[in-house]
Amino acid sequence: MTASTESGNVELLIKLFDEVEKEAVSIEKLERSGYYSEYDTERLYYLILKSLRNFYAESEINFQIKDEVLNLRCLVDKAQYRQCRKMLTSLKRELYETEQFSFLLKVFDIEKKLVVFEEGKRIRLKPSLIANEEQSVINKEMRLIQYHKLFIEISNDVKQMNDKMEQHLKNPLLVDFMEALSMKERVFVLKCKEKIFENLKKTEETEVCKKNINEMFQKYMFLRDYFVDINIC
Repeated sequence: MTASTESGNVELLIKLFDEVEKEAVSIEKLERSGYYSEYDTERLYYLILKSLRNFYAESEINFQIKDEVLNLRCLVDKAQYRQCRKMLTSLKRELYETEQFSFLLKVFDIEKKLVVFEEGKRIRLKPSLIANEEQSVINKEMRLIQYHKLFIEISNDVKQMNDKMEQHLKNPLLVDFMEALSMKERVFVLKCKEKIFENLKKTEETEVCKKNINEMFQKYMFLRDYFVDINIC
């Protein structure tokens, strides 16, 4: 299907792909045969990668968001400001709900340009409001980095079997004010405490952490995806 959208001689690429797949022949051996060139194998490699990208694009949330951001940029370039604002508002709401802070920063860049075209010389408060909102999101992203670093530090201490676990429990990042945290931060807190309690042989506390994490993962799929992406399962 991907080959059918390509220009040039794709029949040769399809034949090359079929030979590799069917006969399990190495690329190097096919090149030595003289029928296929190095250029042909490079084109096939590119085509396979393109096919894989397209295959995952519809189901992978990050690909979908990237497409939405590109659509917003296109609407600004084509002076479709009203439609851009409508789609931008909807996308921002979704990004806040799923705590996609890095993508929110990209959306803010578009919104800054949009405001100029929407209000022209009347522009006043909105840029400062956007700047404040942007700084708030940057702070959230920085806190996630802090939590990630803490989790790695605790994991390393567990491997080295040192006695820092009680000290880690007193870390300000792990104090009990869960309601004030984002969902991702809450999972980090639980993941860190799970590691600590497990190391301290506190079975009951460990199981409570695991139970709360599983409940959050079941309720919010974006949380599971996020922690899988950063290799914390």
